[in-house]
Amino acid sequence: MSAEAGWGWARAIQPAGGTGQHAGPHETFAHPLKARVVDSQKHAPVADAAVTFCWDSMSQQALFEGGAATAHVRTDAEGYAQSPQLVAGDAAGTAVFTVTTEGAAPERFEITVDH
Repeated sequence: MSAEAGWGWARAIQPAGGTGQHAGPHETFAHPLKARVVDSQKHAPVADAAVTFCWDSMSQQALFEGGAATAHVRTDAEGYAQSPQLVAGDAAGTAVFTVTTEGAAPERFEITVDH
């Protein structure tokens, strides 16, 4: 959870999957990015929250299927939001994604394209 969560934020974004994984050039990553949105005070899941997964990197490390750099999804009844599948680009290195939702500090996810 972000270090800022709980400091005046109504919600928190918790990484729930996909971060830290590796793939080779042009391969599809095994897992999509997954985050959970919870109420900062009660830690209860927040259903139907709009969540954005946005690629921060400036080189061609990874994009969502179809070549999009941003994906907009909504949380399910348990507060989980899942991105579309990710596809590695040509360049080796770490791709950083920022996950945002209204009322929460942003959370960073990282994936790596290997040589």
